[in-house]
Amino acid sequence: MRDKPISEAELRALLGQVKYPGFPRDIVALGMVASATIEGRRAHVELRLPAARRDVPPELADEIRSRLEAAGLEAEVTLAAGAPAPSSSPARGAVPGRPGAMPAQLSLPGVRAVLAVSSAKGGVGKSTVATNLACAFAQAGLRTGLLDADVYGPSLPIMMGTEAKPGSAGGNRLHPVEQHGVACMSVGFFLDDSSPVIWRGPMVTGLLRQFLTDVVWGELDVLVIDLPPGTGDAQLTLVQQVKLSGAVVVTTPQEVARRDVERGVAMFQQVQVPILGVIENMSFFACPQCGEQEDLFGHGGGAEVAKLAGAPLLAQVPLDPQVCEDGDAGQPIVLASPGSATARVLRGLAADLAKALGVASGAPAVASA
Repeated sequence: MRDKPISEAELRALLGQVKYPGFPRDIVALGMVASATIEGRRAHVELRLPAARRDVPPELADEIRSRLEAAGLEAEVTLAAGAPAPSSSPARGAVPGRPGAMPAQLSLPGVRAVLAVSSAKGGVGKSTVATNLACAFAQAGLRTGLLDADVYGPSLPIMMGTEAKPGSAGGNRLHPVEQHGVACMSVGFFLDDSSPVIWRGPMVTGLLRQFLTDVVWGELDVLVIDLPPGTGDAQLTLVQQVKLSGAVVVTTPQEVARRDVERGVAMFQQVQVPILGVIENMSFFACPQCGEQEDLFGHGGGAEVAKLAGAPLLAQVPLDPQVCEDGDAGQPIVLASPGSATARVLRGLAADLAKALGVASGAPAVASA
């Protein structure tokens, strides 16, 4: 133990070595340290945690105490009273690593429910599920929006079959593109076919925030957010700053997908976003001649993820070549091939989720805190 007192700047440097469970960044960089003060050998650390969390995760509290005790400090870790959820990037005018006001969770006036469609693994058909869910919601008479949050690999314009551009609503505000009865927004509307997106984290999070606050979404029963794969800055920005009504996790049966998707489950659990269920995509292939089912990508992965998430396995969507054909033509399968077995599964999934979200006909709006 050293004799010279530890300064508050040194205290914050110590806290900067503590990562929030499940994320690669530290609690100072994430804006989760509301205050950090020292009285003698006692450190008082107040935290802002995401999604209006009411307790400090035990593993986080233990890590903070361990770091500070090694420096000769006794740590008291509490939640800041009435502190808003933090942003994944510093507030305007705030200096990283120093106290600064963080924006509260975004309010989306007129939007009854916000549904995140997620997968920590790319290539599992998450965007296909998201676009078909949005179209199925609209088919059922729900006022629906679809936000493509994958800045680096936007697929909404192709899958929804539109090259339209968002219209100006005055100032920096934009009208979403209307397609198939769905209000759509994607960075893909602003790019040509060869435009690379080489933005870094703060630019990405700023764009996503603009898509949420500066797009005139109007009155919506449900806004579907197609999250990018992974658990990085973009995903963290959205789950922290938006009052999500719930999330669904998309996986495939194979082991490599299951292991990656489990990270996405852990992210939602850490920030206390309710996981409404798991969707196993490409679950099996039904032979068009004999009808026999083949498990091309293994079996049981979706059920294992659902068990881990403590949520139901909502649907097993078959591997259907028509999905790809219709999607490439800009016509989601629920619209282009409504009589197919896959379309029926997806419409049933949408109906179940509408009930869970409280936006089905006659259902009260779900609390989205």
